Amino acid sequence: MGLSPRSLRVGLIGAGAIGSWHARIVSERPDADLVAICDLDAVRAEALAARFGGDAYTDAAALFASAALDAVILASPESVHVEQALLAAAAGVPMLIEKPVAADLAGIAAIRAAAQAAGVAVMAGHVERFEIGSAQLKTAVDEGVCGRLVSIAARRQFVALEMPRFKGISTTLRILGVHDFDLITWIHPVQIAEVYAAAGRGRIFEETGLDDHVMTTIRFADGAVALVESAWTLPAPYGAFQTPDGWSPAGNNRLDVFGATGMVSNDMSLRGQQLIAFDEQSGFRAAGIRHQPLLHGRVVGALAEEVSAFLRMVAEKSAPIVGLDDAERAVALTSAAEASLASGLPVRPTG
Repeated sequence: MGLSPRSLRVGLIGAGAIGSWHARIVSERPDADLVAICDLDAVRAEALAARFGGDAYTDAAALFASAALDAVILASPESVHVEQALLAAAAGVPMLIEKPVAADLAGIAAIRAAAQAAGVAVMAGHVERFEIGSAQLKTAVDEGVCGRLVSIAARRQFVALEMPRFKGISTTLRILGVHDFDLITWIHPVQIAEVYAAAGRGRIFEETGLDDHVMTTIRFADGAVALVESAWTLPAPYGAFQTPDGWSPAGNNRLDVFGATGMVSNDMSLRGQQLIAFDEQSGFRAAGIRHQPLLHGRVVGALAEEVSAFLRMVAEKSAPIVGLDDAERAVALTSAAEASLASGLPVRPTG
């Protein structure tokens, strides 16, 4: 009887909301050990390590110097991804970097250069690629269900529950828009001729500096167009609930693709949610069962599939399913939309 494969030693940088999900997913896997968690907030790092295992660090350089990692997940803010990715590359550690992989194209270029020089694989954390609805929509379009593509409409709308934590460190387009920018360039990999973005600004902008609702229009070189909505404008009661236990707030999301001979639609809207509750005390709430739903006490779904694909890449030394070329396209589109917001004019993407 052959020996079973050695468990991969995995480190995590970033002990916030998404980092906590990564920690739980890795801890539940039989082929990986979570051996190190790093966050500038020592209390947060120690709390997550106590819950899911591993040593706690507050300095990423110290983590790479002492933890002997096989793989690392960067779930920190995009502003520090380059610095941390360069440390990972220097240590020879393959990495999964949460979206957006970098704040700008210069950051993508720096990560690419360091990874190539060190021979280290990098996977981009674009979780929508691992959602069944997104993946099957992509397959249908590739099979010609729509015929020649004419337009794409994407909406991603949430309740603004935790916006203060993003104040000064990110933007609405980097948090929400980048998901759909990746999806539309994956579905329709054609050169983009022009990007124009406009923002509706209200309470969220006044309190945090992040745009409440951004509408981005995209014109492709082949004549197709896309509209991407990125918003925090759902009413608070849709997401401000504590029960039932384990439910996450739902988003009002959908993706429609229209062509010369057909259409494909992935409806993830509130009205299309699979799981809802209504009672006298809390009223209506819809459960978000995308990305990281719980099933019999374990995390399943797209984020778990993303982590699985990353660990498989590391173990098999294979190419990433979502790589730096994909990340570059999404960041280029995000940067163009933000430039358009700043100038009030259409912008031609670079990169």
